[in-house]
Amino acid sequence: MRDEIETPEAPAAPQRKLTPANENPWYVLMTLYGDDHERNREAWNAWVIYGLSQEHLLKKWKENSPVSLPRIAWGANLEKLFQKECNLRGIIGAKLPDRTGEIRLFGLDLSSGLDLSGYFFTQPVTIARCDIVDFSAKNAHFAGVLVIEDNTFHSQAVFYRAVFSGDYYSAGNEFAEGANFRYAQFEGLMTSLQDTYAREAAFSGNRFREQVNFGFTRFSQTASEIDHDCLFQNCEFLAPTNFRDAMFEGFYPDFHGVMLHERTLFSAGEQFWPKNVEQPLEQARSTCSSIRHILAKQGLPEDEHFFFRREMHFAGRIGSIWQRLPYLLFGLFSEYGYSIARPFWWLFGIWMLGAIVIAEHFVAETAQPLLGSDGWTAMALSFSNLFPVFGFGRAYFGAEFLQALPQHLKVLSGLQTVASLPLLFFLGLGLRQRFRLR
Repeated sequence: MRDEIETPEAPAAPQRKLTPANENPWYVLMTLYGDDHERNREAWNAWVIYGLSQEHLLKKWKENSPVSLPRIAWGANLEKLFQKECNLRGIIGAKLPDRTGEIRLFGLDLSSGLDLSGYFFTQPVTIARCDIVDFSAKNAHFAGVLVIEDNTFHSQAVFYRAVFSGDYYSAGNEFAEGANFRYAQFEGLMTSLQDTYAREAAFSGNRFREQVNFGFTRFSQTASEIDHDCLFQNCEFLAPTNFRDAMFEGFYPDFHGVMLHERTLFSAGEQFWPKNVEQPLEQARSTCSSIRHILAKQGLPEDEHFFFRREMHFAGRIGSIWQRLPYLLFGLFSEYGYSIARPFWWLFGIWMLGAIVIAEHFVAETAQPLLGSDGWTAMALSFSNLFPVFGFGRAYFGAEFLQALPQHLKVLSGLQTVASLPLLFFLGLGLRQRFRLR
């Protein structure tokens, strides 16, 4: 919820209207013992298992859940404690929440944090429009849908080794200190839509069984700190994955050891990927190569070539100058086989330079005119030097004319011919890429 608050200096600005967390019965039930997390977890899980009538959920809990079964039983003493805590926290007469309804933490001021580590949730959970200072769901198990929407996490959100048996849906959240999803299990759909990860976004060791969507998500952290980067190492994406319009502002995600689905989508564009990074250049090059292979299988040559250019760009910054030089020249003369204009203008410049030098010899007063040659002859000869494959020199000038050229013009003609060959090749690459001549 947002209110408009007017100030003399500035126009109205939206602000959250937050409710104290202690006024929410669900929060009270989750924190019956205040800051004693161990007892809070035992009480919550005892409440869950007390009303658990679905055998498949109980079986899932016992078989593959990181959550330990409670050592206590829910009873009248805990119900009395709940009523007592509600009265102390200002919600007199509140009833015990419905075991079958949705768990809603909506518009709460959670400045004291929320620790759900080791909790088992059988019901859908929604956490929306909250300000959260400390949040942890480490080793938690969400058997139903988890919705996290429009929250501000002021510290790192921890989902380490959490299990999501239902869908995970996150949208519009600001993770000011990043999020830790290492070794979490996503058994349903995983969505992180329009989220902002200002620091570490760690998804290493995850196995995504269903579709994954990172559309319009912003990874705005930098790789200046060794442990603060976007980690997807050793992940398995077993279904189509969407990175369309996701922005990586300071680095390239680490896809080391990752199994990407062949229908993984990426956006190619300057606005989505950085050109200069602080991370290891080999890592950035490897990521571009992995993405390029995926896009090649999808038949997207334009997007594929974008990542090829980035791959070549980073290759030109790795190793000694002699190792880098071929990549640097490839980029300078043709934008890595993408540009038509660059090789054309280089060819034009070499032709013009040759024409001027040759014409100077033909028309200068100190030079002996060669068989009545003039400026037009110089331009034609320079052009013929650039395109020897067409045989213009033999057809229009003849051996006697060419042999009569002074030594410096013979050297220039040879250099023009040698320089034109790679430029013509680069021009062909650009035309092929532009018109998809495959």
